[in-house]
Amino acid sequence: MSKQSDVQGVIDGKLAPCPKTANCVSTEHTNPNRYMLPIEYKDISLSKAKEILVDVLKTIPKLEVKKIDGPYIYAEAKTMIFEFFHDVEFYFDDVEKLIHFRSASRMGFADLGTNKRRMQSIVARFYRQADQVE
Repeated sequence: MSKQSDVQGVIDGKLAPCPKTANCVSTEHTNPNRYMLPIEYKDISLSKAKEILVDVLKTIPKLEVKKIDGPYIYAEAKTMIFEFFHDVEFYFDDVEKLIHFRSASRMGFADLGTNKRRMQSIVARFYRQADQVE
């Protein structure tokens, strides 16, 4: 059983910082081992970028989009075997044409790279679909 998510969305144009534990990755993290580049969507509109991202998220096993609120998307993911919960968030910065994200385990200390692999897969799938738009 996993405690309820305490995700707070976007505050002052940023997602919540990662916890001190090593089970989170973010485009806004200062630790290079837990930092990932944001997704760029320079050649497509905000609405198209959101549509592509939501379509991509639907292809990720054991991930469910729970909330879409303007430039913010929240999804809940479960690990394959033990079904530990992870919170996955996205924030669209339409000025910079970037999608910031954060993926964090709700419990434990380490995630054996689960969050990073999930986000790498989402990023790769997003770019593949965005490339087909033109």
